[in-house]
Amino acid sequence: MRLWSKWKKGGALLAEVLERNGIDPKAAAAQEVFNKILDEAEAAADTRLKNEQADGTLSPDERNTRWEALFFEEIRARAKAHATKAKGG
Repeated sequence: MRLWSKWKKGGALLAEVLERNGIDPKAAAAQEVFNKILDEAEAAADTRLKNEQADGTLSPDERNTRWEALFFEEIRARAKAHATKAKGG
């Protein structure tokens, strides 16, 4: 589930956020950071979920839903930071 979500859903969101921030997601420079942003967002979502769920109260479906929400949040933050940096700001 995560691998599919990472590339299909996460990649689409990443492209959308980059484009909204003035970066062509199909440009070579953007393609180079795609992997890095998705990998970092995945690791951060894993860590955040682990920290949030130390007591283990979520069901597997709830845990997957929460992970996906955290993953998307991390993608947005990283994509916006990358766009700001790429624009020299």
